[in-house]
Amino acid sequence: MMLRKILATSGTRFMNAVSSLIVLWIAANSLGSEAWGTAGIILLDISLVLLVVELVTGSAIVFHSSKENFTSLLLLSAIWTIFIIGIFSLLFYFLSYFPHLYSLMIPEGYGKHILILSLLNGFYGFNLNALLGKEKLKAFNGLFVLQFSLLLATMACAVYLFNIKDERAYVMALYVSYSIPAIAGSMVILPYLEKTTFKNMKSIFMRLFHFGSMTQLSSIAHLVNKRMSFYVITQYLGLAPLGVYTSGVQLTEGLRLIGQSISLVQFSSLSNSNSDEYARVLSIQLLKFSVLLTSLALLILIAIPKEVFEMIFTKDFGDIKIVIISLAPGVVFLAANTIFSHYFSGTGKPKYNLYASLVGLFVTIPSVFLLIPAFQLAGAGMSASLAYGASVLYQWFIFKKLTQTKTAELRIRLYEIKSFFVSIKNLFSSKQI
Repeated sequence: MMLRKILATSGTRFMNAVSSLIVLWIAANSLGSEAWGTAGIILLDISLVLLVVELVTGSAIVFHSSKENFTSLLLLSAIWTIFIIGIFSLLFYFLSYFPHLYSLMIPEGYGKHILILSLLNGFYGFNLNALLGKEKLKAFNGLFVLQFSLLLATMACAVYLFNIKDERAYVMALYVSYSIPAIAGSMVILPYLEKTTFKNMKSIFMRLFHFGSMTQLSSIAHLVNKRMSFYVITQYLGLAPLGVYTSGVQLTEGLRLIGQSISLVQFSSLSNSNSDEYARVLSIQLLKFSVLLTSLALLILIAIPKEVFEMIFTKDFGDIKIVIISLAPGVVFLAANTIFSHYFSGTGKPKYNLYASLVGLFVTIPSVFLLIPAFQLAGAGMSASLAYGASVLYQWFIFKKLTQTKTAELRIRLYEIKSFFVSIKNLFSSKQI
């Protein structure tokens, strides 16, 4: 059953990776590196807003969907989302009095769009997390497919039908791909609504916030680890190199679909289980295969010649190869990081994810200012890899200490590989997927 869920989720993640690759190709050939760099900053700003929104509407909803009154969760999430968007509106207004800082962080003319898109994505994200928490993976995957399919279709229409050849094409695609799934997802979760009273709302909110604060503070630190280099690249190198780096990041992080697919099923299963030993053994098994499969996929990507990237994405994007190579160790570390993070979240110990992200942040802050001026785009990739490595080493140390796991258990044994492929063979031969 779990393998079937992983394969189904992997299928949608693979489709998303292909869709993202096509969007990247359209952007590289039609928008150019500078406009794509601007689009990258817009998406990063939306992600930063959402990290605060998801203090209540993120993993806390996954963990509590099967434990709390669902209508109360929905109302609290909606109120919180609107409140946070209001706070960021005031923050953007305050930053406008510091033009240089504002222009560095928020592309000119896109402040309102970032806020509206964050609001739409907040409602869409709640629907996704609620479905994941209730282990409705079929509906979860369907909503996810709808989102990235609309992004690709709208992007193509904006560029080829309406002849929009700058970052506006991507912004238009974001509007469509956030709003329609938000509406569709709301319809999907309607059957789960139930009677509620306002008496327990405060206690429910505090439980959500307590769980989510640790998880999202970790995610905030993790995103800063991943994306601080965007602002530093913009400052030192400009928007065009940022467009190249953004493209390289998309290609390499597309390989995370393996670990993400595995960890989503892992998190959903652990959130609905009370067995510590089950959580430990499952996480070790999934960790090994996540790292192995990600490494194999990464070797294939690295083997692609630079000329192929230039042929696909134009010569302006030739340095993508450098970005991929420098990010390669980090992608492997991220495969492990995802499994560990979902283990700690799924077993109610999200504080360790926060500490791991802070360890990575302590590496990121000095390294981006040292390595990017010295090695440019390669320096940005090296900085990210160092930070991810530091985070994973900390997570492994804590996991080993808490679960009494021995290092030898990380070895992939022949019988495990055989068992894995036998399971896949039996799954397909049974015609159940």
